[in-house]
Parts: sequence; structure tokens; C-alpha cells
Amino acid sequence: MSTTSRPLVAIPEWTELRQKSGLDPLGMQAASVNLYQRLVPGISNVTLRIRYYGLYAWLCRTYAERIGDTRLESWKRTVRRAEALLALVAANAAGEDGNGGVAGVLWAARRLGEHRGSLIDFRQDTDPGGAGTPYLKQAWGAYGAAYASQLYEVGVFGEASQHEIPVPAPGLGDVLADGFAEAIGPLADSFFTLAQEGRVTKADLASLTPVLPAGIGENTAERDAYQRLLFAAFEDPRPNDVARQRSLRLALQITGVIDGEASADVLRWVCYAGAAPNGQPVTRLGDELEAHRQRWWAYQAGDLGRIACEALLKWLLDTVESYTTGIEPARAVAEAVDALEVGAAGWPRTWRQLVAALPTATNSQSRAERGSERALSEAVLDAGRGEERADVASARAAIELLAVLHQRCAPSRALLAAELGGEGIDGAAFRSLASELAFLDAYQDAPLDQTLARLMRERVLDRHLWVAMQKLRHQGDYTFLLEADDGKVRVRSKDGPVLTNPRLGNALTFLRDIHLLSPSGLTERGRELAEAT
Repeated sequence: MSTTSRPLVAIPEWTELRQKSGLDPLGMQAASVNLYQRLVPGISNVTLRIRYYGLYAWLCRTYAERIGDTRLESWKRTVRRAEALLALVAANAAGEDGNGGVAGVLWAARRLGEHRGSLIDFRQDTDPGGAGTPYLKQAWGAYGAAYASQLYEVGVFGEASQHEIPVPAPGLGDVLADGFAEAIGPLADSFFTLAQEGRVTKADLASLTPVLPAGIGENTAERDAYQRLLFAAFEDPRPNDVARQRSLRLALQITGVIDGEASADVLRWVCYAGAAPNGQPVTRLGDELEAHRQRWWAYQAGDLGRIACEALLKWLLDTVESYTTGIEPARAVAEAVDALEVGAAGWPRTWRQLVAALPTATNSQSRAERGSERALSEAVLDAGRGEERADVASARAAIELLAVLHQRCAPSRALLAAELGGEGIDGAAFRSLASELAFLDAYQDAPLDQTLARLMRERVLDRHLWVAMQKLRHQGDYTFLLEADDGKVRVRSKDGPVLTNPRLGNALTFLRDIHLLSPSGLTERGRELAEAT
């Protein structure tokens, strides 16, 4: 058999194999996700436009007033038809700027392209059990897949005592519903009626263009209502509301410092470095926002540590892949460490010495400064996620990134453990950068090659097999990248390091939607809000 071919794997007939990608193959991603969920609650990675919050608040109130059917299937049909109609409006206005993020728009574009005749009938594409092509596969559309949980989280939705249909919560929910209705005026009645009918003309679609996400006016009660929601400008905000407010205030402050367009990548690096991309320190945040920036620092540090460990898993997978019939785990680890060529890398004898020898970058987010966390992380991500083999430079960068983080995090280990958890090295259930640094503490005076071998065996190979087994046992998901059989391991699939997405991109879109940010940076309104806080 050729060394490049894969052996056949016999799957027992009683097993339904559900192969999934090796998402979170070392069980470390949960630490990052848990933290960013606490930092930006009420916004998710799939809530793409803020106007949907007002739309759903208005829709459930209008549904109660005009239909009042408490059967969930009736509410589901209303939601799906409203979403599909909005998608058709967006597709019809394809040349309009700023209307991205509308759910179902790909379906809508196809429907419009295929349309012949006067009426576009989308009932079969939206109704539960319809015979058409579903506008979205999710049973509850974008509402169920993305927005409903967040609407409850931020306090827009309340619960009725006698049925399961959501209602606008008194106060914030009613304010959003009123703002949306006032903003679109007479179109509110047209939109609801046409959505209920499930049939529309192109002229109808053109008339409804102001309902799209980009239609939020600058000087409207609707815009003000979204700002109140996002910045917790109401009585008795909860801790989650305050956390979201502080993250968005940080976004405004940082945008003012960089004096240009913000991005999620820029924000996470500025929070980590405590400085603008040009190295200018971010000052005048005040104690409250500085403490919040430190929480974002912990998030970024944890994410960097995680991709370093995942890059070492990729390096190990590349090593094992050459042995199509399998290789003993100890031998695989030894070969992976040998291939790093520790001597050629110029590293000293122990982990402690390596940590001390690597310089701490003046500006950790500089791509130009050798050994910066930014430069090392980009080299780590070069390990790739697919079938291509990682370069030894990416594996070495992963080791050096862990060492630099060990040095950088030394004064803030308590903060890291508090925010990421998993600070111990004995518990099997939870891992984070805090736990991996604790592990390295325990072996920092051993010969470096032995420490690296322990790291790859205990924290990479064995850890992956344990995590994959837990997913199979508890979730039925088959995520094994390595399979163990008869004392050997072999590669089943390959994955590699990838950064998590901390919702900042969508948060920035929300700030643009309500006219606090523009392509050139802060708007006048955004600057006033940043300075006021």
C-alpha cells in the first residue's frame, strides 16, 4: 500500500457515524466562548442587523392585536412569511447599499430571477410543510436560529401567562415596537397584510424598501430606542446589560483613538495591547472601562493560547499521517518533537529559560516587530486547517507564542484564571490558557524536549482523544481527528487552528446601523456619546 493512501475503516453496522469537523478538538474553545458571551450579551454571531429587534417586537404585538391565535404553528407561519417578505424586498433592492444581513436573501434572489407573471406567491416556500423551496431550512427561520434568544436576553420580549407566543416586554419591548411602527408609518399595515397574504408584486416590494435594515433614520425615536437598548439606558439595568454597554463604549472610545474605521480584529488587538495599532497607548478610559478592557485582554490571550495548542495538534496530525496503518502514540510524539529541531531553533535547555530568552514585544499587535504576539499568531494560523502539511515555522511559532504568553501573563494570572477558568491542571473537564500555563509551570525546569513531549502527549494527543470521546458519548458527534486502535493511532481527519469570533463585528454593524459609526470612524453623534461616557 502506498504511504500516501488511506486505509479503509470498517464501521460497525449498528453504528450510525455522524462525522463532524474537529471543532474545538482540545476542548479549549469553550473558555473563549463563555467569556465573550459575558462581554457582549444580547448580540450573537448570527444577529446581523439591529432593526430585526424592532421588527420582531412590532410583529408579535401586531400579531396579538390582529390575529391573536395562540397556536405556535400560526405564529411560526407569521414569522416565516414576514422574514421571506423582507428577503424579497432586499433582493428587489439589491442595488441599495447597506442592506446586507437580511435572512433568506439568496432564496429571494432566485425567486425573483425565476419570476414570471404579476404575483410572486411565496406561501409554499414559507408555510410549515409547504411544497416549495424553503426560504430558510430552519423551522423557525432567522427568528428561531438567531434572534429569539437574544430578544429575551436583552429584555425586548416578555412571556405571557396563558400561551407561548412572545409579547413585547413592558417598557423596552413596547418602546422598540412603537419606534419601528412610527419609523415605517403606513408601510407597517402594508407589510403585515402582504406578509399574511403571502403574495406580492414587484411594485409592492419597491414600495417596502424603507422597511429594510438600512432604513433607520438618524433623528428618529426608533434609532434612540436601539441606542437605549444597546447602552443600557433604562432603569435597573442587569449585569449583562452593563457588560454589553461597556463593550460598546470601549468600541467607541477605541474608534476615537485610532481615528479611522474600526473592525473586530482591530478592537481585539487594541484591547490586548492597550495601545492603538501605531503603538499610542489607549488612555483616559477611566477605571471602569480599563477594567473591562482587561477582561477583553484575557479573552484575546486565551484565544491566542488556544490556537497555539491547536497548531501543535495539527503538527502531530501531520506527523501521524505518514503512517497509514498507525503508529504508537509515544513514537508519534517523539517524532513530532524531533521534527521541531529544537537545537536548530536556537532554543535554550529548559522552558523557564525559553520564556526568559524570548523578548516581549513593545507593541504586541505589530506585524513588523519580530516575536510579537501578532506576528507569532499569524505564523501559527499558517498551519492551515485542511490536508496541507504545516510548515515547521508554524509549529515553532506555536511554541514561542505559548512562551511569550507565559511571560506576558505572569502579572495577571489571577485575572486570567478568573475570566477563563480551568486554572488547575488536574481537572479533566475544562481547559484554558490558564490551565496550560499551570501545566508548563510544573515542568519549566525539565529538559525542554521532555517538556514539549509531555505537552504534546498529555495536552494535545491524549486530550483530543478524551474530548472526542465525550462528544461521542454525550452528543453523538463523531469528531475524532485521531483514532486509537490496537495500541496505535492513525489520522482520520485533519483540522487546524482558527480564532473564535467574539461578536464584535456584529456589534460594530449595530453601531453603524444607529449612526454612531461611519466608514471614516466616529460620527458626530458617536463622538458625543464617547465623550459623554
